[in-house]
Amino acid sequence: MSEVSSIKTSILVTNAIMTFMWIRVLRTLFEMATRENNAEFCETNLKPALVNAIVTSFLEGVNAVMGVTKSNPANVIMFVVVRAGVEFLAAPALPCDCMQHLFTAACWGFGEMCRFGCFTVDGIMGGSDTAKSIRYTVGPVAFFCGAFGEWLMVIQVLRTGNPDRSALVTAFIVFCVMAWPIGFVSLFKQLLKQRKKHFKAQANKRKNI
Repeated sequence: MSEVSSIKTSILVTNAIMTFMWIRVLRTLFEMATRENNAEFCETNLKPALVNAIVTSFLEGVNAVMGVTKSNPANVIMFVVVRAGVEFLAAPALPCDCMQHLFTAACWGFGEMCRFGCFTVDGIMGGSDTAKSIRYTVGPVAFFCGAFGEWLMVIQVLRTGNPDRSALVTAFIVFCVMAWPIGFVSLFKQLLKQRKKHFKAQANKRKNI
């Protein structure tokens, strides 16, 4: 097997694994809806599913840093680190089954299932305009909703009184609340730029038919 084929296979397997991990998050959320004790189920099932999915998502950052994908390493790392920070630092300060956490988890799960699922289909087919179009249609909506959910979680942490919280920690949370929209705009602009480029290329293809 050539080096190029090995890299493509590695990326395909990585994307398939990440698709599965985020499908597991969505499946857990659906299962929660059928249970009465959501708080306990959330702690014992949803949290581990989210942790596994987020940790696995760091593989995307590794691929970007190593140059095996065209993704911007800085954007990918910031995207994953922010999500990890929300789940590992902000979420523990809130009830697992609170509205903000469940909404954010659902947006993450749906968006990443579609994104990595489209990557997987694109890899299997050796290039799929349909998969890319779905990704660039669903992606901006899911990303916007997910980022909004993350912001709501951080705001809720700030609103939640904690007598043991130091002034420095409080100041950091305030900084995060204020900086969140700035970071979101930077990543969202990049996503919209990619979306515009893709659909412009599709329009040119149709003109040349």
